[in-house]
Amino acid sequence: MNSISVRLATEADSKEIFEWRNDELTRQMSHTSEVVEWEGHRRWFENSLSSQCRLLLICEGIFSEKIAIVRFDLEADDALVSINLSPNQRGKGFAKDCLSSSIDYISKKYKDLQYLMAEIKEINLASQKTFLGVGFELYEVKDGMGYYRKVLG
Repeated sequence: MNSISVRLATEADSKEIFEWRNDELTRQMSHTSEVVEWEGHRRWFENSLSSQCRLLLICEGIFSEKIAIVRFDLEADDALVSINLSPNQRGKGFAKDCLSSSIDYISKKYKDLQYLMAEIKEINLASQKTFLGVGFELYEVKDGMGYYRKVLG
């Protein structure tokens, strides 16, 4: 049974997501590995919440503890997906359920989406396993980055 719930992120999530983003392992696996400053994150988070082209979802467990944030950058018929687990929730088997539940959420809300994309560093074996486990397929590897796609429908 899936004990993960998904909700839209709110301003109240910003500080915690900031802390997750600056976690050392998170930075190593991200496109940009620099430490993010608070003011820059605050602006990014505020703009993301109000954007029509971005959706931030929070995955929570049965006691409303935050497990992950899933970001969808929306285009006409596709979306680029990324996930960042709370450092405290890594290794507990939540990533696949969080991603799957988030995909279900967005698929119901955006019925025109035909496929999802993900860009994952070749060294990020955990994310590769998670995305492959929910139906993404690797279609290209270039400059240390794997490009994945999932057809919806």
